[in-house]
Amino acid sequence: MSTTYFFSAFGTFGNPNGFRQSYFLGGNADVVRHIKTFDLKTDAIKLFPGTKIYGIRKEAAGSSSLISYAVYTFAKEQNSQRGGTFIGSSLIFVDKIASESLIISVLDEFHQHLEAHNVSEGVIVTNHSDKFSVDLPKDYDKISLNIRELGDLSPAQISNNYLMVYSETHPSQLQQLFSKATDLLNSYEMIYFTESHEVAEFVKQKGIFKIVDLNGFEREIQRCHEEKSKALTCYIRDLELEKETLKEDRKQLLDHLERQIAQNEKRHQENEKNIRESKEGITAINTEFDQYSGKITELISTLKSDGKVENIKKQHLENRKKFADKIRLNRDIGALSAMGSSSGQRSVKPPLGNSLEDFGRGESRENRGSKLNGYKIAFWSLLLLLAVSAVAYIMFFDGGKMIGYPMEENVVTVENNNADTVGTENKNSETVVEPSSVNLNPFPNAELNENDWRLVAKKAASGTKIDSLIRVIYKENPSTVNDYYKHQKKDYKNYLYSLNDKSFEIRGSDTLLRDTLKRIPNYITPGSIH
Repeated sequence: MSTTYFFSAFGTFGNPNGFRQSYFLGGNADVVRHIKTFDLKTDAIKLFPGTKIYGIRKEAAGSSSLISYAVYTFAKEQNSQRGGTFIGSSLIFVDKIASESLIISVLDEFHQHLEAHNVSEGVIVTNHSDKFSVDLPKDYDKISLNIRELGDLSPAQISNNYLMVYSETHPSQLQQLFSKATDLLNSYEMIYFTESHEVAEFVKQKGIFKIVDLNGFEREIQRCHEEKSKALTCYIRDLELEKETLKEDRKQLLDHLERQIAQNEKRHQENEKNIRESKEGITAINTEFDQYSGKITELISTLKSDGKVENIKKQHLENRKKFADKIRLNRDIGALSAMGSSSGQRSVKPPLGNSLEDFGRGESRENRGSKLNGYKIAFWSLLLLLAVSAVAYIMFFDGGKMIGYPMEENVVTVENNNADTVGTENKNSETVVEPSSVNLNPFPNAELNENDWRLVAKKAASGTKIDSLIRVIYKENPSTVNDYYKHQKKDYKNYLYSLNDKSFEIRGSDTLLRDTLKRIPNYITPGSIH
């Protein structure tokens, strides 16, 4: 049997069972457990001997949408004389539908058999719907050949409103009523149809259900169409407005990125110039050392040949002063500028003496050793400086890309102009998160103090959605959060969650604040006062 469509048979059985309904000829346990009862509200609607009521309704069953067609006829309960009792049948569709004429034909045939085999002299002969005798309608299999999608049918809503339509219910008329009624199922829990004046009069007197004639039903349809048209127009307008907003958002973001790219390109060019000049300085320094060493060799040879110390000393002092001056001119290698750094770091200059007093200490072996120490210090300091510059280049650049990002990706570094470094370590954070795993730029280097996070806590109570919480944090901290991360909300939200995962809970598709956040990252420009 099909799980796409099946039958339900139901009725009132008196004590002790009351109303009961069961399912036949198909169905799925996961679906039927969601189906509401087909019981009638007897204080609002009532069947009388020889009367019949048809009905249509829509409901949700898990992720599926059901549409049901029902028919009720009067039948007494065993050992009871109370009025309004009935026996009924319904044909239920899961996410599908068939032609109304086929539905009415199959439903009527199923119900006629139900009455013929379970009602005797107007009384239901069983005490439970599970014991009903049912039969397969001859056109049951035709449904599968004519089944179609539900179409643009909105999800079922609980309205607790009911509509009774007083009209003829012969098959051709009922076919039109069912076809038009589907548009009203968002406004009414269930729509009933009857041609019985007695039933219609009862509904009208009770005043609980809305009752209309055929003209009133057409007005209901017209009102529904007008509301749908209005909703469609409003939604189109909302989408058009969002599209216009996208233009401005795109312009602002791209302008910001282009400014950052231009700044980074400029710093990159400056760093390349510094590196080029530094390499030229290395060549010049090597030349000066070689020349100065050669001059010392010549002086030693001269001393050995004529032994005139004072003339050689004076000449050596002049040579050394010229050497020191030239080394000083070539040793000032500009430090590499970090991407986003507002000023280059100044290099530490190693001392290099050129005073004449450095040579007035006598001619002992010990004093000559002390003279050479000044050169050694200068030489090794220079090598250290070059090594630091090379390491800085490797750390900050690799083929024009920031270290810490995959080479395959074209990464645009977006950051504040006043940031001193990329990936500054967060000294106040208990958990160190590397920039390679959190793409915030500049990487947060601090967290809100107690006064600031308590201010956020006052404005973001427990149960606040994380997106609303982010807006509060940005608003309350414009200079240390919003200015730096207003175009990085997704990454900032992920990082905030990773620092405070115990303070959030996942409920459906929402991430909700459960406890006060005490770790809210921000960025404080070095040297500023907060």
